[in-house]
Amino acid sequence: MSTLIDWSDPEEMLGLLCEYVADEKLDARDDDERVRFLTELSSELAGLASRAPDLPADEVLEQLRAIDALEREDFAGDPVLTHVEACIEELERIQSQSAG
Repeated sequence: MSTLIDWSDPEEMLGLLCEYVADEKLDARDDDERVRFLTELSSELAGLASRAPDLPADEVLEQLRAIDALEREDFAGDPVLTHVEACIEELERIQSQSAG
């Protein structure tokens, strides 16, 4: 049985992003710096995900942008940040569709 993902649901998207970061952290166990980076990012995303049900969608988006904007120049090209940016873009698209 396959589970359908509701891409229009910011909470579900954040949950999937949190899972992805957690999986990447497990895979990075031989790279201490990346593990630290992913641990911090995971904590920030989990905190946002836990607050998301009580926040308006635009606030979730703003906080996700703030997490993405933190100085992480050593990891600028990291696939995890690419996924964070893709999540932001998808939430922006959803928000613009619901506003229009």
